[in-house]
Amino acid sequence: MARVFGALNFDQRPFAQRRLCSWRDRGWTSLLVQLYDNAEVADDVVLPAADDQTLVLLTGGTTTIESRHGSTWRRAEYVPGRIGMTAPGRPTFLRWRGTQRTLTTHVHLPRSLIDRTAAELWGRDAERLGRPDSLAVDDAVLASVISSLRAAALAGADELYAESAATFLAVHILTRHASAPDPSPPRSEDIRVRRAIAFIRDNYHLPLTLAEIAAVADLSTFHFLRVFKAATGRTPHRFLNAVRVGRARRYLERDDLSVTEIAHLCGFATSSRLAAVFRLETGLSPTAYRNRRQ
Repeated sequence: MARVFGALNFDQRPFAQRRLCSWRDRGWTSLLVQLYDNAEVADDVVLPAADDQTLVLLTGGTTTIESRHGSTWRRAEYVPGRIGMTAPGRPTFLRWRGTQRTLTTHVHLPRSLIDRTAAELWGRDAERLGRPDSLAVDDAVLASVISSLRAAALAGADELYAESAATFLAVHILTRHASAPDPSPPRSEDIRVRRAIAFIRDNYHLPLTLAEIAAVADLSTFHFLRVFKAATGRTPHRFLNAVRVGRARRYLERDDLSVTEIAHLCGFATSSRLAAVFRLETGLSPTAYRNRRQ
């Protein structure tokens, strides 16, 4: 079943009018983009906690916005390009005053994506990570990506665009705006595993063998198996299958390729082999997944 974002249920009338919803209007499920036309003045705006990371970019107009934390109000001047961030699970209490209506682009990233990305970046140390939460930040890269998502949603871009942007946004905000744990120097084995992962992602469509992947890491197959599973939680074979299934899912969301063609593009010898691995990873057959997504 397609993911439903909690923010879809937020009723922001009468202080804001929604102009576009990427989930309803474009069928995007990797992230949610909503465009709002906001009133000049608003008091006592309460948005319930959502299970997503929220990013809000001001794209038109200026205003003075305040956010309440406990009994304390924080204030910021909002001009085009400035961004507010709300961490998953945190309610929002706002008020603002300006002399003109403002335009904002809201991006919601699934908490599961944020948590998974944090784990890939910092492993167990991610449990101590503070999720991005700020009334106002200036980040030209982040503003550019959100603006591009806005334009893509308006133009009716494919879900693949949203999925790719979601991954980049998760990595970027965690790297730049989260209270990340102190980095530890990488071990030589970690560097070799990353090299092997890059090789798998670049060559998943080929009939890769364990020996070939281990050679890229410059390790014996026995040693490579041990360190790879310790670093990723999966054997190289399971990791390779997961990468292949991830690519197959993207192809299945289109309707211009047959399951047999997708199997060959993703490195599976036959469509039945794709079906077996796909069901193991997702619980669905490729055909059932395609029908559900469409």
